[in-house]
Amino acid sequence: MEFTSKFSEFQLDIVGFLAILGEGSVAVNYQVATLSYFTFLPRLLPAPQAFIRPARPLRLDTVAAVVVGVRSGNLRQHVYRIPHIILPGEKLMTSKCDYTVRRVRVKVKRGDVGSPLITARTYSLLSLLSVIGCVISFILLGLSIHFADGWALIATVLLSCLSSVLGVACKWSLTLGTRQAQRRIPKSDVIICYPNGSFLIVKCNEVVARALFFAPERCNYLLGSVRYRSMALMGTMMLMFGVVALGNANIKMQLAFGASYLLLNAAYWVVAAMPEKLHWEYSALDIKEMETVVPAKKSFTNALWEAIKLTKTSQWARIGQVAPDTRAWDEWLKKANEAANREDGLDPDKWNAGLALSDCIKLYNVDAFDSDDSDETGDDEPAPDPRSIELAQMNPRAETNSTTDTR
Repeated sequence: MEFTSKFSEFQLDIVGFLAILGEGSVAVNYQVATLSYFTFLPRLLPAPQAFIRPARPLRLDTVAAVVVGVRSGNLRQHVYRIPHIILPGEKLMTSKCDYTVRRVRVKVKRGDVGSPLITARTYSLLSLLSVIGCVISFILLGLSIHFADGWALIATVLLSCLSSVLGVACKWSLTLGTRQAQRRIPKSDVIICYPNGSFLIVKCNEVVARALFFAPERCNYLLGSVRYRSMALMGTMMLMFGVVALGNANIKMQLAFGASYLLLNAAYWVVAAMPEKLHWEYSALDIKEMETVVPAKKSFTNALWEAIKLTKTSQWARIGQVAPDTRAWDEWLKKANEAANREDGLDPDKWNAGLALSDCIKLYNVDAFDSDDSDETGDDEPAPDPRSIELAQMNPRAETNSTTDTR
């Protein structure tokens, strides 16, 4: 059995693989990282191949939900990523928040009218990681010169400048939709219906509603498609030659590179685990949570009723196809609208949504109704599948009922 007898004979060629590990932790914040000017900084970056893509996204990711204008009738079959992050959307999608209704108020702060509503935070944890990577690059550059290691010097220059090349290729700016016409329009409150039966009511004006929910944001890239692919090709070549040069460096520099990549990978994983809202700058918006309503008996019917009671209309539920498309549910939505507006002397605080639904089902499904499915109190009323929102999204009527305001 043979072992190395001298430290100089010890090989660590595998260290080159450390340079391309950790793609998941880098890719999760890819878009917000390239929105900041810190992306131009030459630095050591783990898994730089996460920035090398065949095509750049034209818009931010979306989240499954139904977004409806309470009075305007605007409709989207998804919620854009940014409002989902900065509003309590992620919290509402957790299992403990099933069938919960939350209401928030969003408005533009005085003095910030005309300034960007949302952009990347200038000084964030991602910016700190960029500075740390840059400092590590200069340290490795100094060590390469100190140990007179030419291969390590080439690897440091290639792998550090690679981040700047990819930063230029992927740099973009965010443009939110704006409203041009100044005519009078209905109130612009928005309600978001998530697949788990929870509802988020956003009290806002048309400027906020259009920018965050209905007018798609645009990714304006610094370079065109042809130049981007050229820069991506250059970055690929720099990555490959950098890894080859690193494999030919001496053992001391390989150890230094290995320790650097281990440190950076751990740091990027920690940052990736933190809430995404920490990386975005939205101080121009005044966001205030007004109330949270948890029905005494958690069910889709009760959550829908609480949302209707807060908005004082059931129109949005019809437009968004939130409830099942049956005569019984149409009748129930009509009664819920009357109760929410105190018509015919109805008291919304005493109105029993479950009992009313049972009555509607009995009225329109006399032959098919099973008396064992509910009792006179309405506590065990038949309710739609919790995923009815997802099924509603597949209903072609949702597209034909859309009355998106293009003003």
